[in-house]
Amino acid sequence: MARKKKPNVQAAEVTYELHSLGWKEFQKLCITVVGEVWGQVVQSYFDSCDGGRDGAFHGTWKSQSGEVFQGTFTVQCKFTSKADKVLAASDLSDEIAKVKRLASRGLADNYILFTNARLTGVVDVQLKDIFEAIPGVKRFAAYGGDRISQIIRESPRLRMLVPRVYGLGDLSQILDARAYAQAHEILSALGDDLAKLVITDAYRRSAKALVEHGFVLLLGEPACGKSTIAAGLAVGALDDWGCSTIKIRDANDFIKYSNPHEPKQLFWVDDAFGSTQFDRASGVSWNQIFPHMQAAIRRGARILFTSRDYIYRSARNHLKESAFPLIHESQVVIRVERLTKEEREQILYNHIRLGTQSRKFKTELKQFLPSVAAHQGFSPEIARRLGNPIFTKGLSLSKWGLDEFVSRPVELLREIIRTLDAGSHSALAVVFMRGGILPSPMTMTKGEEKAITRLGGSPGEVCNALGALEGSLLIQVSQEGRYTWRFKHPTIRDAFASLVAEDRELMDIYLVGSPIEKLFSEVSCGDVGIEGRFQVPSATGE
Repeated sequence: MARKKKPNVQAAEVTYELHSLGWKEFQKLCITVVGEVWGQVVQSYFDSCDGGRDGAFHGTWKSQSGEVFQGTFTVQCKFTSKADKVLAASDLSDEIAKVKRLASRGLADNYILFTNARLTGVVDVQLKDIFEAIPGVKRFAAYGGDRISQIIRESPRLRMLVPRVYGLGDLSQILDARAYAQAHEILSALGDDLAKLVITDAYRRSAKALVEHGFVLLLGEPACGKSTIAAGLAVGALDDWGCSTIKIRDANDFIKYSNPHEPKQLFWVDDAFGSTQFDRASGVSWNQIFPHMQAAIRRGARILFTSRDYIYRSARNHLKESAFPLIHESQVVIRVERLTKEEREQILYNHIRLGTQSRKFKTELKQFLPSVAAHQGFSPEIARRLGNPIFTKGLSLSKWGLDEFVSRPVELLREIIRTLDAGSHSALAVVFMRGGILPSPMTMTKGEEKAITRLGGSPGEVCNALGALEGSLLIQVSQEGRYTWRFKHPTIRDAFASLVAEDRELMDIYLVGSPIEKLFSEVSCGDVGIEGRFQVPSATGE
């Protein structure tokens, strides 16, 4: 007797936990739907004084059902943090007066509503009748949470441009088994950072470069978010282009894994030219395979490099850019100081909201968030640390305490400085020993030469390192026609001082470079029982 064939089971369609996005990210998602999926150039309004419009455009749009909409368009987003919220017509009572004002000015020929709440057929009809009864509103269309989830399911490109949605649904239902395994590996290595990713101008430019050129080099200071952007692009490439994503370490890995018979490959190389300092052997290796990279891109591969900016500046002198022009033409430099107000606030919001701090901490911190986001020293790394209680032990939740937290991230700097090469260590030491002001061009005293020898450096390495560190840890200042090297920020001096003070063999460097007032407050001559002081052997102090 033939065995009965089991009926096919239709898997439930993946839905997205849109309520966990927050209103700003939901608004960005909706504007991206209109701009990227529908192909409209949208003017977005992100502040609380949007006048009843989260987005606007003018032109012609044809819906999937065949309806043609023409004229002025107003896009409005209605967000709820409740997962099971069902939209009622009364929820939009506040919008009616706003729509009347917009329509009277000819700004709402077509009114499009996005909401992450559930939208029933009955309420959809009610809303259509209410809004189209307003003089000046010709067409009304509403998109509820289920319809938005469908749009996300149907558009891999949308998911690539808004990679946070990968964390809102079941990846195994979004991607095939191979892509799921690779994406899971990328996301597990990244932790929860992708869930906190904000789509900044740098991310959009990176995606554009990867699409148009097949290559992008992400440059920036340490801890500015390069790897998080790269991870978002890598998962998006798996989804949108069906690429086989391979995270490789060096040029040899590229040759090993590049497959002419598998054109859709994405190679992701973090710290392509060295993790904390320029690796000359790495530069030579990349030069040798640049022609292979060109060939791979021509057949459909995509390549993603990241590098610290000061390492790339050192590498440029050794790279044959003429053999691979894209390395210069397809760069995206991430400048934290150029983040917009909205981007800063959203980065901070995501890290605090999705971080591991207690509810009490978050509540007390809330009043200070605008000033933290606006602080000159703000960075994604500062936001990450503020969302993690490991980094906030003993933090005073006051304007002064948070200003100190943002302004003086010494431990982060200590970690960065500790891993620099000997030449860079020596360059910082010379600037430090000159009290933070080193004339350029540089000449060194016998004492300074002796000090850098202890650090394993040489005068030649110091000269090279000064240029490589410019803009990240050091800055060259012109004053009255004279040039000097200085620390980019006082906290860099503090971090370096704390490191050399820990090593008795480098005590002379610390004593020469520290201001006299610092020595009085930080140093004791021998062990005199004062806790927290750097102890200088009595022979040194004589």
